[in-house]
Amino acid sequence: MANPIEIILTMMIVGQVCISVPILFSRVATHAMNLPLALFLLASGILALNSAISAVLPAYYPIYTAVAFPALFVLCPSLWLYVQGLTADTPWQLKKRWLKQYALIAPAILLSMMILILPKEVHTAIFVHDKEINDPFISILLIGILIMMLLWLLQCAYTLLKIVRRLNQYRKKLKDVFSNHDNKDLNWMNWLLFIAVSVWLCSVITVFSSSLFNHALFNSNTEMVLSLILIWCMTHFGLQQKPALARLESDDINQDKSEIIVADDDTTHDQRCATKKYQRSALDQTQSTRIATKINSAMEQDKLYLDSNLSLHKLSKHLNVSPNYLSQTLNETLSVSFFDFVNQWRIEAAKPKILANRSTVLDIALEVGFNARSSFYKAFKQVTGQTPSEYRKAHVKS
Repeated sequence: MANPIEIILTMMIVGQVCISVPILFSRVATHAMNLPLALFLLASGILALNSAISAVLPAYYPIYTAVAFPALFVLCPSLWLYVQGLTADTPWQLKKRWLKQYALIAPAILLSMMILILPKEVHTAIFVHDKEINDPFISILLIGILIMMLLWLLQCAYTLLKIVRRLNQYRKKLKDVFSNHDNKDLNWMNWLLFIAVSVWLCSVITVFSSSLFNHALFNSNTEMVLSLILIWCMTHFGLQQKPALARLESDDINQDKSEIIVADDDTTHDQRCATKKYQRSALDQTQSTRIATKINSAMEQDKLYLDSNLSLHKLSKHLNVSPNYLSQTLNETLSVSFFDFVNQWRIEAAKPKILANRSTVLDIALEVGFNARSSFYKAFKQVTGQTPSEYRKAHVKS
């Protein structure tokens, strides 16, 4: 008997996938990263149909399981490639060498072919009623499925670690390029990863608890709700999010970007820094000191920090100094990232306004170059060690 709630949730997921996937495919020519995102959503939609096909179309369930099993191994590599494209510093393109990410699909398809040749009654006994059948072919199939599921769990854990590391590198690079991170720092990705892990853990726990205790710790509705939230997040943010670092090229900035590198392979950030950062730079200490003076003068006299969209490349154009030299000067001579350097000037400009108490905190934040009250509060606390209200109270008393 079909569960009405489960059917409704399934249809919502399938509807979301059917709407978003064609849109993403149509955008692949512009942003290649939309392809792995579309594959991730398509595979998620196929997997979401499990209970509905089993209850509503049982005659087609053997075919469905043969299709759904390989789809499981599309999820992790597709999510990784999407994150890789979203955080790349140049327009990202698919490369043949990245097809190895999908290596587990080959043995999964082989097992699917074995599933397809099973007699219907045997398939139902194994995959619906969970009965034991003493047959060498069945034993090989089930052992193969178990091994593949363990490999999938390892792939999930490894992919999660890679994505977390990639996002950390990306956010560090943002600080070298932009003075405001609004709509660029991909904080929504943290929630997405949490939901994805919850869905996967829920599925695994349900399978093992059903086998060991003859009842599931989580019902299928819980898994479906989490899956719906995951897919909604992926479609909502995925259709809107653009690669922040790669967009630098589309803004007519074609200067040297050797310091804005987000690795496109599995080398670590520290390895990149050790081998590439400033290794070909001809900048000496005298030049660096002179550039540092020019940077401070531009902030003090021209008040460039008031531009909420100020970037390293805008500053580079204003000073007629390469972004490579600016980045090296900020990091080595001034010992600060571009983001923190600009925000220090903004906070200094905000201090007298805070003490004057003639405008709201939001108005002051916008006046000095911030795009949001939250980012202003965070920067103010980082620079002064106090919130704006605490700073005002402390200095009024003194």
